Amino acid sequence: MGIKDIRRNYILDKAIELFCENSIAEVKIRDVAEYCNIGEATFYRYFSKRSNLVVACAMKLQEKVGEFFATESQGRGFDRISRFFYCFYEIFVDHPEYYRFLSQFDTFCVSSEIRNLEQYSDKFDVFKGIFTEAYRDGLQDGSVKKVWDLDLFYYSATHTMLSLCKKLATEAYIIRQDKKTDKRQELRLMIEIILQYIKK
Repeated sequence: MGIKDIRRNYILDKAIELFCENSIAEVKIRDVAEYCNIGEATFYRYFSKRSNLVVACAMKLQEKVGEFFATESQGRGFDRISRFFYCFYEIFVDHPEYYRFLSQFDTFCVSSEIRNLEQYSDKFDVFKGIFTEAYRDGLQDGSVKKVWDLDLFYYSATHTMLSLCKKLATEAYIIRQDKKTDKRQELRLMIEIILQYIKK
């Protein structure tokens, strides 16, 4: 890794810290430059515009999240699928700021009309690959049942988990019903519902 790559990664790490502590909307280029102890002109050597920085931060954060999901390929398929979905929970417990960032990133992409997200989208295939391998092994070892549309199950389950995690990580208690349950218990219950559907 060259000096330029090291500096670029440093800027990304610092920008992620700022975005997670504050919000994407609040943090400006001058804030990132000051936080990194560099001039704005130096910043522009690495990122031609703010939207490029935000997307690059999302991709770097995606790699960090991927470390949670990098499970072993040993064990029964169902157990690995269970670990896969409990990764959503572990990230929520250890790094709720990741989900807050993702929620803000969605809004940023829509409001800024970001169109070039192919690289970002491609990286999500890694997560599906982890799940699919565990599912196929689960069919062979008899620990999971065959679902009629695997893509529908996968995307419905992961979208549900991701949406719930983002909602619970970003929203405060507003009405009294919000305090009726514990956020972590809600996530665990949803995971168990998903797992019960696929368990044989």
